[in-house]
Amino acid sequence: MLASSIEWILVVSGIVTAVAGLAALLFPHLFLRSGFGVENPTSSLVFFVRHWGVLIFVVAALIVYSAYVPIVRAPVLAAAAIEKFAIGLLTFFGPVKRTTAMTAIAFGDSAFAILYVSYLAGL
Repeated sequence: MLASSIEWILVVSGIVTAVAGLAALLFPHLFLRSGFGVENPTSSLVFFVRHWGVLIFVVAALIVYSAYVPIVRAPVLAAAAIEKFAIGLLTFFGPVKRTTAMTAIAFGDSAFAILYVSYLAGL
């Protein structure tokens, strides 16, 4: 069941991830305010959020690419699942106070990671 739908799942999840990455890259102040409650970030924090946005966007591009090039799918989905599980673990068990936006992102990324791992496990 999952294998027959994986292409569109990867395209949709990749686009959603890409939008998040672009938001962090292009609107770091808004991203920090809504995601973490940071009102006046330092310039170095803005730099790292923008860099994080680029990394998220690159992972997203690879997810979409893997929808059309099955030979790269396993390593891309393994890396993406690790990244997406990490944001969930850091959000729910890390030292930063959770916001509504970060909780939603963590749930969404965790759901995508579960889909990726389920696909890789052949479920």
